[in-house]
Amino acid sequence: MASTPNLRIIVDGDHLQVYRRGDRVTGRVILVTTEKEDVRSLTVSFKGRCTTRTSRPFYETGTDADAYQPRREFEETVPLFAFDQKLLSECTLAPKKYCWTFDFKFPELTEPKFPRWHHGPKYHREPHPLPPTFQTQTHVPGGNVIITYFVQVRLERNGYRSPVSIQEPLAYHPTPHDMTLDAKIASRVLYAQTWKPLADGRTAMDKVFRRLSRRACSGTSAPRIVPTFHYPERISPGQHIPLLLSLTNSQDGSITEDPTQKQCMLDSVTVTMTTHTTSVCGQPTSQPEDVMLKHVLCLSKTNLNTPIPFGTRTSLTNNFRLVDDAECVPSFKTYTVTRRYDLTVAVGIKYGDRTFRIRCTTLLDILPRIPQELLPALQEGEDAAVDPLPLYVPRDPSKESAPDYDSLYSLSRVPSGSASSAYTRSGSVSSSVASSAVSTPSTELEQPSFPESSSRTRWSMPL
Repeated sequence: MASTPNLRIIVDGDHLQVYRRGDRVTGRVILVTTEKEDVRSLTVSFKGRCTTRTSRPFYETGTDADAYQPRREFEETVPLFAFDQKLLSECTLAPKKYCWTFDFKFPELTEPKFPRWHHGPKYHREPHPLPPTFQTQTHVPGGNVIITYFVQVRLERNGYRSPVSIQEPLAYHPTPHDMTLDAKIASRVLYAQTWKPLADGRTAMDKVFRRLSRRACSGTSAPRIVPTFHYPERISPGQHIPLLLSLTNSQDGSITEDPTQKQCMLDSVTVTMTTHTTSVCGQPTSQPEDVMLKHVLCLSKTNLNTPIPFGTRTSLTNNFRLVDDAECVPSFKTYTVTRRYDLTVAVGIKYGDRTFRIRCTTLLDILPRIPQELLPALQEGEDAAVDPLPLYVPRDPSKESAPDYDSLYSLSRVPSGSASSAYTRSGSVSSSVASSAVSTPSTELEQPSFPESSSRTRWSMPL
């Protein structure tokens, strides 16, 4: 039986390295043959690939041709890019160890271009920046999404022998084009959630008398509160997410004319983040799409009782940051997969004994994490914001010795009855047990203090 050649890929650098836009991928291809091999071709390739899988019920009403198969599986693989380097072609190799080098570079954009009607409007059809390495399971049986980058070596031999192929996966993470350190704040005026706190408990007759009284005298008008939510549209992992709320009283005269006007109070804050992941696969005539939603409660605070002055931005969070972990995948959109995030903030406010709840949902674009080596200014700013630790000063070892516990506390035998023996705790000064020399100065020793009524406590145990 013919032996199979030993084929290996060795990528330079750390095997846990995360590549970014423009990074080079270099390494070696090693082939060891134990007998003469008639080679058709040996090719090393650098590829990016997006694979989606799903399933749908297969049985149709009125036919039982394939009723035994409960579901129909769909799968689609879209190449993001592909670079090939041919190492050998139509040759015969003697039993020996061979080695070749390769050198590739991560491109900035994908390569394929699809028609306008392909995959619908939610997905890219033109070349776009590379998505990150990504893998997740869908809620459909057998459904998953895989975005992978790898170096592949394929050896094809003449005759009826099967080809030999191996892959070496590579981790890729995009690099943000904008290295902004501070998040840009956007504002949204919530006119649909305008609140009239004094009008909630009025009857129709009260409202009529109220309007008549306004005509008769120039009294103070009831407040009409319009909330405005301030939030960042784009954020990076580990970056502070500022969330602010400002209230505007459209009845401006009520503030100036009534000095005893009540003030709104911040009662509760709840922040929830929703992840939307969609994938599509199949033929143009049948493209089943899977939508995965995941809600994460990020923050929940109650009974705050924080005043909210009118016309002033009030911070809802303090040092609220996005955790940089495996779940924090940057927002992206490619040919068959999309990933986006929503941020929902619910704020409870009080005006006197009345309460009102403000709710706002915004689209949050999570940017790729910023490499530390690309942000020296950020590191300097963080170091400056933290109080530096004091410099280490060597101390005299003689002053750092631990106290001699034998001299502080000891168990000494006290004579008792013939049927029992007793032990008592005694101080270091009156200890009857011989101990080692005291290593702690006498001024630093702490003598135990006992109440006057019971100077010592005795425990007895039977022999």
